[in-house]
Amino acid sequence: MLKKTVRWGADVGCQSKIKPLDLKADMSEFGLKGKLAEGELGFNRALTKRDAKKDAEDAIPASDAITQDQWSEREQQIAERAESVRRGLTTWLSTTAAGIRNFIHDCTPIDIYPDQLREAIKSEENEYRHYELDDVSEAKQSHSAAIVELQQFRARHGDRIGDRTPDIKKNVEQTVAILVFIMLLEGGFNALLFKDAQASGLLGGLMIAFAVSAVNVCFGVITGFFGMRYALNHPHIAMKIIGGVVLAVGLTSGILLNFFVAHFRDAVETGLIAATAAGTMGEFSMFNIAPGDVIAGMFPNIIGLHSFIALGLLFMGLTVFGLAVYEGYDRISDRYPGYGRVWRKERKAYERRQQVRNEVRDDLSDYFTQCRMWFETQLSRHVSAKREIEKALNELEARRDIAMAIAAKAADQERSLKVAYRQAHRRARNQLRDKLGEQAACPAYFDEIVTPQLPPFDYTKEREQANAAIKAIDQNLKALNMTREWLEQHIQQVQKGLSSIDKKVGEEIEKVREGKSAGKAFVSVDEARRA
Repeated sequence: MLKKTVRWGADVGCQSKIKPLDLKADMSEFGLKGKLAEGELGFNRALTKRDAKKDAEDAIPASDAITQDQWSEREQQIAERAESVRRGLTTWLSTTAAGIRNFIHDCTPIDIYPDQLREAIKSEENEYRHYELDDVSEAKQSHSAAIVELQQFRARHGDRIGDRTPDIKKNVEQTVAILVFIMLLEGGFNALLFKDAQASGLLGGLMIAFAVSAVNVCFGVITGFFGMRYALNHPHIAMKIIGGVVLAVGLTSGILLNFFVAHFRDAVETGLIAATAAGTMGEFSMFNIAPGDVIAGMFPNIIGLHSFIALGLLFMGLTVFGLAVYEGYDRISDRYPGYGRVWRKERKAYERRQQVRNEVRDDLSDYFTQCRMWFETQLSRHVSAKREIEKALNELEARRDIAMAIAAKAADQERSLKVAYRQAHRRARNQLRDKLGEQAACPAYFDEIVTPQLPPFDYTKEREQANAAIKAIDQNLKALNMTREWLEQHIQQVQKGLSSIDKKVGEEIEKVREGKSAGKAFVSVDEARRA
């Protein structure tokens, strides 16, 4: 079974794996060793006849001896040895039978009732559902609140945003990646143009270029996000004015920054030419150029650049600045301020709700898988128990046949030795009749040869116990099959119900998200809550 099995299956059916019968009872443990375990009593027939003749000469036993207590010593030895064989076999078989009875008891499963089993399955299933109820309720409430907020936003701004929805594929991470990429691209390009203007070469050019590129991109993003979006799309006049101010300041700052960098590089180029002509190239440094002189030289002819490298820097900087403005305006969030925020909030709440629903479905799926595994395991264990019980009875029958053969062999030897002893005793008495006189009469027990009795070896009790166990196993197999068929139907109903719920919830949420329920521009708050 699975490591995490169903709780209701811990005390139903066969609780542990069925192991084959292991009979440890050996004949040597009950005094049957060597030839004695094969039914050989170990008495010589010739010596038995000789003892019979000696006993006849001594007039032993007396003619009126009719009980075993008055038998001769040799006859008592024969009976005692044969009885020890039968007693050892009886004990060996009784121990074997006890072990088999215990084995049958261990293999006998606890009764399974389909009705009780179904209720137990449903009970634990409901526990799984209630275990996730808090998370489901919390996710549903959070999603409902996000939907209400979205619908209220659309109700307030519907005349401006219309029926359009923000592109949910846009995300901040993608925009940030694009901004970082263009910043690195501009930085690398600027570094190549600044590397000849200072002593540290490309490394120094990278440091300066990336600093300028980062400031340029930040100006562009702020201008697009807080300036252009608010100035063009914000519904409140005050925010429009603030957005216009930010837009004007941002555009001016970005353009002036790029022109300053271009004029600075132009001044560096002019300084390089002058230092080369004067022969003081080793003493030249771009940091000797005062920024104030560069700013003063920008006016009145701000586009008057003499170096092609400076023109390249200006074009690259303005291009990156324009891309940053566009990314801030259209890519970070929706153009309409606040629309993307509430939309993403609703999307995250919806995804969380779907995640919780999927977790509940996964928990139920795992639970139903464990139920299936339990049924498969129980069916295999019941079949295995039935087979092992039958094998145990076959083993008992085989040992019974072996014991009866050994006991019969010992009984034949006992009878044969007693017959030999009595016939020799009778012949010797007849020969000594004249000498013994009246004592020459044979004992009374010589008139009949007593045949040794074999052990009963009756195992009706074990057979009845095995039949009862097999009957219980068959009933359980029937109950397991019935319950397993019900479980498959129940699983299909649960899956169908979950699918229908998902479909209905998805349709309602889609109506709410699109705002087109019953042809209306937006959905009411009550309908949003019901969704």
